[in-house]
Amino acid sequence: MVQSRRPVDPVAQAQARVMVDELERVADSLVDSLQAGRGGEKAQRAARRELYEVREHVRRLQHVYDLSR
Repeated sequence: MVQSRRPVDPVAQAQARVMVDELERVADSLVDSLQAGRGGEKAQRAARRELYEVREHVRRLQHVYDLSR
């Protein structure tokens, strides 16, 4: 049986869209940093880990608030 989803509050959806936009800017900055090779190996690992976390937050927000890009 497929469980129906609750309707998404338009205000919450708009806030989630703004948050996704901001998180995508953070992700872009992290990608730039990784591609430029800034920092040492430890800094690169930390940036990569943070990038994965940011992408997971974006994915969750898109799923919960029914956002598609």
